[in-house]
Amino acid sequence: MSDLREHFNQAADEYDSLITKTLVNYDEMTDALINAIPDQESPRILDLGCGTGNITEKVLKRFPDAKITCLDVSDKMIDIAKEKLSDYDNIEYVNGDFTIVDIIDKYDAIISSLALHHIPFDEEKKEMYQHIYDALNVGGVFYNADVIKPNSEYNKILNERMNDKYMEEHGVSNEQKTSHKQDRENNDVPSTLVTHIKLLEEVGFKQIDVIWKYYSNAVYGGTRL
Repeated sequence: MSDLREHFNQAADEYDSLITKTLVNYDEMTDALINAIPDQESPRILDLGCGTGNITEKVLKRFPDAKITCLDVSDKMIDIAKEKLSDYDNIEYVNGDFTIVDIIDKYDAIISSLALHHIPFDEEKKEMYQHIYDALNVGGVFYNADVIKPNSEYNKILNERMNDKYMEEHGVSNEQKTSHKQDRENNDVPSTLVTHIKLLEEVGFKQIDVIWKYYSNAVYGGTRL
């Protein structure tokens, strides 16, 4: 993922200002992700692909005593997350490629947002889900908020139309819109929601569900029983 590391290092400074304008209902999607974590006094949580720390910040507002590991391939993103979350002393930061870094601890919850769609092949996604499953405590959950591939050509067109409409309503310039679409074309390899659910089942997850979906974005996951 060296190309992705370079891409996100370059994009890090503008990431926060653009994500809410270019991704439909970003805040609603990430709120759904955080709400999916079961109630617990001080959960051990892994944020896979933590980016600039937006998800971890929301986790800490709900679970101020959580012990969190933030893992990301971009050192620039990690630096921004450290600055944003500097008031907290219960966060461990790991700079590395989550597809090859061994997850050595056990967690009550593993969450991810807009990261796993960069894994190019479904078999590699399955391997990642297996690593995630193995790193969960019994009763632990995994939830992912991510871009998904449409199941039909019509839905692909529909998703693009809705994304364009959303960006126009949020003041994204034509230049920014073109750049955003090119970035997605170059870096994103989403799978269908049906495929994700099948892969989760194959590695052993139970109680699998889709808890939020809006056009090309979804929050889904399951439990290790």
